[in-house]
Amino acid sequence: MKISSGLAFVSTLALCCASGVSVAADSPGKLRGEMARAEKEYIELYNKVNTNPEFAIVCRMDKPTGTTFAVRVCQPKYLITANARSASDRMQSAVAAGNSTGGANSGGPNVGAGFGGGAAVPGADKDEAFKQNMLDLLQKSPELQALGKKRDDLQARFNEATRGTGER
Repeated sequence: MKISSGLAFVSTLALCCASGVSVAADSPGKLRGEMARAEKEYIELYNKVNTNPEFAIVCRMDKPTGTTFAVRVCQPKYLITANARSASDRMQSAVAAGNSTGGANSGGPNVGAGFGGGAAVPGADKDEAFKQNMLDLLQKSPELQALGKKRDDLQARFNEATRGTGER
């Protein structure tokens, strides 16, 4: 079994059960639901066999700016922690800047939108460690490999079912 099939799932994380029904009978909606179930099962099993709490995957529903439709977002804990720390650092810097300028800045403190200024953003080393952890767990767990392959197969079936329809 190829380890890369599970890694492909993890990389997209956007990141189910094969029903035995012919490809022609698979509706995109049904396949989308099966992919979501397979992803959920994969993440639950990954978190169960993972021993590094920093690399646990956390999923939440999020409404992107400009829409009322929630989407499922899954990220490793180290990334969530780093993003929260960065946002907190930016806010503290903005408050400090506002306090130091007093009323002179009529537009309020400059919060900034970037990660500059020494914010704690995970580097490539942490990302590589996470990927290596994922590969190690895939090599040790045939069940994890099977779930990754199942999700990849469902994605291929979904792509085939939606080819030429403009749906993705």
